[in-house]
Amino acid sequence: MTQEKIVKVIGYYRDPGFLERIISNFRKLWVDIDWMTARKINDEGLYEVYLSIRNVKNTELAILNLSKTVDIEKVEVLEDGKLVKYYANEKGEISSDENEGNIRIFVPVYSKVTTYSWGEKSGS
Repeated sequence: MTQEKIVKVIGYYRDPGFLERIISNFRKLWVDIDWMTARKINDEGLYEVYLSIRNVKNTELAILNLSKTVDIEKVEVLEDGKLVKYYANEKGEISSDENEGNIRIFVPVYSKVTTYSWGEKSGS
């Protein structure tokens, strides 16, 4: 089984190329993205993007390059990150039982974060 890293990217969505820059940063170094999700944090256009990427030999370089990308504030690697599945039904009730809902929600759970900003490790 291939190891994965869960990465959280904080950046400003100024144009549709924001998500394209994130994705192409990994693809040009042959780092596969298994899934991604994004949400708006505030009215100034700050977005939070979560990605699950394959841990290959170019992964560290791709993360450093991404932290130097235009409109990216910081990149956080959730070192011990794992996903917890929840299920929601039509009424909006959330459960951890697969039979209780028809919408699957993945929530990243972690306790250690390594932060990169402008190509440098700025926190751990």
